[in-house]
Amino acid sequence: MTEKELRRLRRTELLELLVEQGRVVERLQKEVAELRSEAEKRQISIAKAGSIAEASLSLTKIFEEAQEAAKIYLENVERLSGDQDRISAQREEESKKKAEQLLMSTAKKCREMEAATAQKCRQMLEAAAKRSGGLS
Repeated sequence: MTEKELRRLRRTELLELLVEQGRVVERLQKEVAELRSEAEKRQISIAKAGSIAEASLSLTKIFEEAQEAAKIYLENVERLSGDQDRISAQREEESKKKAEQLLMSTAKKCREMEAATAQKCRQMLEAAAKRSGGLS
C-alpha cells in the first residue's frame, strides 16, 4: 500500500492492519527462534563431529604408539632369546670341555693308580719271593 491509500483507511481498518502486522511479527519471531535453535543444534553437531574426529585421531595415535611399543617389546624378546640361546650354547660348550678335562684327568689318575698298584704288587711279590727263598 502506498501512503495515500493508508491515509484513506478508516481507524478500524488501520487497527486490523496493525493487528495483522502484529500476528505476522509474532509468527516471524517464532520462525527466527526456531531457526536459531536449529542453527545451534547444527553447530553442536558440527562441534561434536570435530570432537569425534579429534578423539579418533587421538585413538589412532594411541594405537600407533601401542603398536610401536609392542614391536619394540617383541624385538627385545627376540634379541634376549637369541642372547640366551648363545649363552646356553656357550655354557654347554664350556661344560663339555670341563667334562672332557675331568675324564682325561680321571683317566690319568686311574693309570697312575694302576701303575702304582702294579708297582706295589711287584714289590710285594719280590718281597714274598725273597722271604720264601730265604726260608728254604
